[in-house]
Amino acid sequence: MKPENILLGEDGYLFLADFGLSRMIKKGEIAKSFCGTAEYLAPEMISGSGHHHGIDWWALGVLLYEMLVGIPPFYHKNRDQMFKLIREASIKYPDLQKHGISVSKAAQDLINKLLNKDMSKRLGTKGDADEVLSHRFFEDINIQDLKDKKVKAPWVPVISEDNWTLNFDPSVTSEDA
Repeated sequence: MKPENILLGEDGYLFLADFGLSRMIKKGEIAKSFCGTAEYLAPEMISGSGHHHGIDWWALGVLLYEMLVGIPPFYHKNRDQMFKLIREASIKYPDLQKHGISVSKAAQDLINKLLNKDMSKRLGTKGDADEVLSHRFFEDINIQDLKDKKVKAPWVPVISEDNWTLNFDPSVTSEDA
């Protein structure tokens, strides 16, 4: 999971896309594959120690951090250094005074639990989505209403057959093909 794999539907609800490298594994099975976008790789995939669906919860933690802060938590332009940070570094949150970015305590707690380097202790690995959605970060959201699409989307795209690029940033649509 990464920003490029999240699509917005005409009703304002999100879709996940691009499962080209996904793999079904049985409960208790460990995979040893190495694939994905570097910034979103879990430590166990980088180390080659074997992984399971916990890597998806790790990716969600990276995505949430990036959505709130603007950059993945362990990003470094040098890939080897980034892999070292993913395996070893603690999560750092921006300083409100210095960076003008505030991440709530509930959001920090959720991200920290999703980015637990020990996959056996990572939020979501035991109770899947129910475990994650029961976190206090989501306490003000009626999850069932959200699943039933009873919650009005905060933004609904304008659909126009005459101008299908209407919802894309002009900096992208003005580029040469």
